[in-house]
Amino acid sequence: MKKFLDLIQFIVKKYFRYTYPFIILCVLMLLPLISLQPIIAGILLIILIILISREIRDYENRIINEEKERTRESEEFESVTKHAIFHMPYPLVMADRRGVITWQNAPFTDLTGESTRNTVISEVIPAITLSELEKDQEYFEVSYRDRNFVAKLDKVYDEGKLDRYLIYLTDVSEYRLLEKTYYKEGLAVMLVFVDNLDEVKSGGDEAFRTKVQSMVDTTITNYFTGYDGIVRKYENDKYLVVVSRDSYNKIKNKKFDILDEMREKELEGGIPITLSIGVSDFGDNPNSKFTKARSAIDVALGRGGDQAVCVTDSGYDYFGGKTKASQKHTKVKARVIGYALRQLIENAENIYVSGHRNPDMDAIGSAVGVMSIISGMGKSARLVLGDDTVAIDSIIEMMKKEAPEIYQSIISPEEARNSYKHGDLLILTDHHKPSLSPSRELSEDADNVVIIDHHRRADEFIKNPALVYLEPHASSTSELVTEILQYIVEDRKLSHFESSALLAGIMLDTKNFTTQTGTRTFEAAGVLARMGADPEEVKLLFRDDFNTFVNRARAIENAEMFMESFAISAVQNEGDEAILTAAQASDELLHIDGVEASFALAKLDGQVHISARSMGTISVQLIMEKLGGGGHIAQAGARVDGDIPETIEKLKEAIKEYVKEDRE
Repeated sequence: MKKFLDLIQFIVKKYFRYTYPFIILCVLMLLPLISLQPIIAGILLIILIILISREIRDYENRIINEEKERTRESEEFESVTKHAIFHMPYPLVMADRRGVITWQNAPFTDLTGESTRNTVISEVIPAITLSELEKDQEYFEVSYRDRNFVAKLDKVYDEGKLDRYLIYLTDVSEYRLLEKTYYKEGLAVMLVFVDNLDEVKSGGDEAFRTKVQSMVDTTITNYFTGYDGIVRKYENDKYLVVVSRDSYNKIKNKKFDILDEMREKELEGGIPITLSIGVSDFGDNPNSKFTKARSAIDVALGRGGDQAVCVTDSGYDYFGGKTKASQKHTKVKARVIGYALRQLIENAENIYVSGHRNPDMDAIGSAVGVMSIISGMGKSARLVLGDDTVAIDSIIEMMKKEAPEIYQSIISPEEARNSYKHGDLLILTDHHKPSLSPSRELSEDADNVVIIDHHRRADEFIKNPALVYLEPHASSTSELVTEILQYIVEDRKLSHFESSALLAGIMLDTKNFTTQTGTRTFEAAGVLARMGADPEEVKLLFRDDFNTFVNRARAIENAEMFMESFAISAVQNEGDEAILTAAQASDELLHIDGVEASFALAKLDGQVHISARSMGTISVQLIMEKLGGGGHIAQAGARVDGDIPETIEKLKEAIKEYVKEDRE
């Protein structure tokens, strides 16, 4: 019955659907013949029936042949599948949803041995656990008997429910070995600069200079060739070094001990030689690695030298940097920077000058100095200042009286951000981190930025500045501005206020010329004194009101000693005044016998501000960098999220880590 219905369906769908015009035509032709020529009509009808019968028979044969073909293909596919599975060269194992092995092929048996009934796969290969199989992943790596495998995981479902796992193993041990070999034998490019070769050589005669040069060349060459490296000197104090990545890691593990080796060389005059090293093993080719190494050496020099800076996938690693930056005696760079800054000022339509947030005397003093340079060139600028000026209130009052034109040029950070347009010039003084700017958005979005700063360079930095004058050897940014102004505006005579503001900046960061000073510091102070600045008058700018004095005294009273040499205190007041109190308290704590470094913490805007000071034997810069801050070896700071007790614990951990590294 079913076949009959299929035939009817065929006639309707296959035959009649496509041939009905022909059948109708035949019927129409037969009708007159039936009446006129019944015999002929009968013959034609028989022929038509025969044709239809043949078509039906052919259809049945096609159906049978197609069914046979599908059966044969299915059998062949099943046979090929079984052959492929049983003869697969890769280990294959099947496990149920509990991870129990239900079947394994010969290569898997050869690898692991025959498994007994109800053996869990993790008992055979510990790395293949049920939790690993349950993860949403297609591939994962496992280790077994000192071999490395990539496991391909297929999950088999039955009626929507997980039924079993298929795990294919591919041996990638040789590939991993090749990868490891490639990594070890990859190149690392280093740039090695001698920080103060000219200064050291200038202290003796020709024989001494030759001896120093020979000692430096020999020390650097012997050190790196000892690691199978290539050393090429391309300037008197600059070297290109190429080593394998394996050798680079060995040097890194020894924390670039060549820094200490070179510094400890005994020379006449007692000036130690220091090195700056920039390294990169990242890059698609040697030229790319060289470019990154050049960037790293710029960072090392920007941080004061005597250190190695290594490019990493997330930024930089630092080694060394525990000595004070040596002051350079040449003023060539100041002159070059002065000429470049002059060009930028001349070409800018609008100019904005900005110190950092919570400005101190150096930030405002250097900004006032830059404003003086711009006015001396016959141009005007806007001074960007926020409301956080408690530390400079005295100089703002002096500005109102003696320099009303500068006071009237003050603009808020929000106004500066909204009015800045493409091609305008933004000059940042005493900082280089966008997060320290009064308007972070402005410092990040401005396309024409100049940086004048004396702090050691941090990871956070303004992107693509037009000009950078970053000199960690300088006592203050005010000292740098005092130097370059004479190369921009000839015979420039500063006003009493301008010279006093710059001198106040120098006196603040040198603690009245007792720290971080050099010959150029006193030269700059002498220039300012000749222009009308009076040190005794400037000292009056640092006087405190009664509340500030009391808060500072309380902070000192509540200080605790940590690890014998560190003093830690927290100020009680909050807000902008607390920042000033913390800075003063950390300075005062250094006067205590036995204190080598001091830290004062203050709460501000949901963060904890840390002011750090040292006598120079301890690098507070390195300690603050562990907390996301930075600065100088003897003066640094950081801002940390959280409350004061929590931050004190973080600070103590950073101190412990620093001491441990220093002893290694």
